[in-house]
Amino acid sequence: MAFEDMKLNIPAEVGGQRLDSALASIAPFSRRRLQKAIDEGGVYINKKRCRKAGRVIQGGEKVRLVMLDDEVLVPLTADQIVWQEGSWILLHKKAGQYAQEALHRSKGTLPYELAMLLKLNPVQSKHLRPVHRLDKGTSGLMMFCYDPKALQHLQHHWSQAVDKEYLAVVSPVPSWTEKLIEEPISAKADRAGRYHVAADGRASKTQAFVLETSEHTALLRLLPLTGRTHQLRVHLASVGCPIVGDARYGGKKFGRMMLHAKTLKIKGYAMRSKETQLAWSVEPEGDWL
Repeated sequence: MAFEDMKLNIPAEVGGQRLDSALASIAPFSRRRLQKAIDEGGVYINKKRCRKAGRVIQGGEKVRLVMLDDEVLVPLTADQIVWQEGSWILLHKKAGQYAQEALHRSKGTLPYELAMLLKLNPVQSKHLRPVHRLDKGTSGLMMFCYDPKALQHLQHHWSQAVDKEYLAVVSPVPSWTEKLIEEPISAKADRAGRYHVAADGRASKTQAFVLETSEHTALLRLLPLTGRTHQLRVHLASVGCPIVGDARYGGKKFGRMMLHAKTLKIKGYAMRSKETQLAWSVEPEGDWL
């Protein structure tokens, strides 16, 4: 897939033209391709996303154009909704779905697709957010909310009130059956989007258990005791058994990244619920060993 990230200055002489026409006159792409980029949400004017191809350009604007060609999206379907109550929606995310807006698109991401599926009004759609993050390649349970106050309340209590459990397939097979991984992880990613074990990084803990093994792979149960970006991926790579399909961290090539958010438990007070604890579990699709 070809990725483009281009910054342009709109010259004064194209002032008064439509955005798509103005861009076509200065960028090496067809007007049709630029219209597609605008519709997907990959065009920014003066650092703000613009999805109106007919917007009249004044001249002098700074434009950022971000595109990813030949991307295959995994559509959201109604049967992915596991639970819904009030402003809360719990999804069984599929591998390949964007959990949040990406730099090159807002259309086709789960917030956009979920708002369309549930026919949320403009205010609800604007406030719809993922409560937590799952990487595009990860499947499993993911919570969304469109009430800003409720979302803020849960996120404030997240580290104390929420327990998560993941499954992962790794290769090679670990030499251990149970391991507490406590390597600190860098606060920022490198230019390739990778985080690293770093002495001056943030404290991170992952409890790992081997459930099953085959000749070259093992199925692990993972309990993230902290919530760092890419924590499970970095930790498993750091002990020499990266996740299958996780090319970014040295994993064996596969059709998808074999990481699945299986279980989510939330203490009721964090969601202002009468229930002492809310708990859900979903199994991954397909054969995991």
